[in-house]
Amino acid sequence: MENHNKHITYVKELVASLTDDKLSMIDFDRLKEWLVEVIAIFDGVQQVRNDVDVLRQDYINRIAGMVKATAVVKRQPDSWDKALTYLESLSSLNADELIEAYRKTSACFRDAFPTSFGQALDRKRGINGLKDLSVYK
Repeated sequence: MENHNKHITYVKELVASLTDDKLSMIDFDRLKEWLVEVIAIFDGVQQVRNDVDVLRQDYINRIAGMVKATAVVKRQPDSWDKALTYLESLSSLNADELIEAYRKTSACFRDAFPTSFGQALDRKRGINGLKDLSVYK
């Protein structure tokens, strides 16, 4: 992102010159050039905003899918209510909070579906022992 300090400075100067005694001192050629620059900046900002909205919605949809799948696997009576409450709160999160929610949700999802991400662990042998897949043949 580019630094917009020069634009902020110019706007402050312009606001200060919008008084009856300083109005005639406004350089309208400079003002016109500045407005053309600002139009380009606003177009860029709108494009970034649209991109962020698409990415934000994608994150929310991914989290929603994982939360719903995890709620089905848990089979606890209140898991659906908790999941829906959580999903409703996602739209109010800022970018950092949404990324953190995605990380936590994906970790819970991997815990709920361990065989989807590799060979399952044998509970009797602890964390060091993988299940023998030949028993399923």
